[in-house]
Amino acid sequence: LIRSKDGRHQTHHRPVLVIMDRNMDLITPVQHASTYQALIDDVLEHKANRVEFNVKPDTSDDARSRRRAPPVVRKKFDIDPDVDPFYSRHKFHPFPEAIESNGVELQDITLKEQQIRSTSGTNEQPSGMDGGGSSELATAVESLPILLERKKKLEVHTSILQAAMNEVAARDVPQFYELEIALATGTYKNDAAKAKGEVQVLVSDPTKGNIDDKVRLVIVYALSNGVGSSSDIDEVAQAMKESLETKGST
Repeated sequence: LIRSKDGRHQTHHRPVLVIMDRNMDLITPVQHASTYQALIDDVLEHKANRVEFNVKPDTSDDARSRRRAPPVVRKKFDIDPDVDPFYSRHKFHPFPEAIESNGVELQDITLKEQQIRSTSGTNEQPSGMDGGGSSELATAVESLPILLERKKKLEVHTSILQAAMNEVAARDVPQFYELEIALATGTYKNDAAKAKGEVQVLVSDPTKGNIDDKVRLVIVYALSNGVGSSSDIDEVAQAMKESLETKGST
């Protein structure tokens, strides 16, 4: 509230910065997530809207693949929700939903492209168009570059989704996510021994997750209420350490 020269009060609006203490919720920033954008950041190299990952070409039908390993291709894509409608719509959606939507939208655009291409040299109208003859066809043909650009962006997301899915499966990320959710929501509040046992089994398994996945799970376990004593936490952490040392020595 500001007093003006004539003595009247005027309201003055200006941006306000709110700083919040997250001491009451330390688990959320640590635990695994299941949304498209979060998984990209978790399992792929992601910085400043650029995603990078390796792709091993499928050369199963190539005789040369029996003699030597195929070269790895490095893929790099820029994804910006401000200019990418699919990413803007689905970045906060569950990962399976993003995969399904990508398939549906890509199939729809591919069908429209085929309809336009198949009728562009004839007097036929693309199906789904009402009356208007050649004018609608001309408009459809003119829209083809826009359609192809949308298709190109969807194909980029197809590649990213596939790369993320491969990493998620290789590291068994859903298993870490589900156990962390159970710990954070108090599922094991009355069964500390079960919580400790399930965490210990997962962090001790050399085939599950990487060091980041396991450290995050142990942190969530330590921060969860009523799931174990400090000695239990030390025991779980030691089991993880021994597992990582064994894996590193092999």
